[in-house]
Amino acid sequence: MKTFYTVAALALVVAFSGAVHAEGSKIKKSTLINASQNSGNLNAAIGKNSRANTGSISVKGSKVEKSTVINASSNNGNLNAAIGKNSTANTGSVDIQ
Repeated sequence: MKTFYTVAALALVVAFSGAVHAEGSKIKKSTLINASQNSGNLNAAIGKNSRANTGSISVKGSKVEKSTVINASSNNGNLNAAIGKNSTANTGSVDIQ
């Protein structure tokens, strides 16, 4: 079981580290910049409906107009963990809902 959690954590690191998500949003005349630099970080979400993000911009169900959103965080050697049902952990992230 420990191996499963290790593999799941590694998959989440690859999937969400430095990612930009925009879901169900209208972004007009806006600039989203994700210039995050991540090294040696552990990013893990363990549990139903859990999320863990490192150096990401996430826009969901939102309307962003004539705005600039910049994520220029520098993350080195951090542990970012969301453990439990419906938990969220963000490091160097911007989340607009």
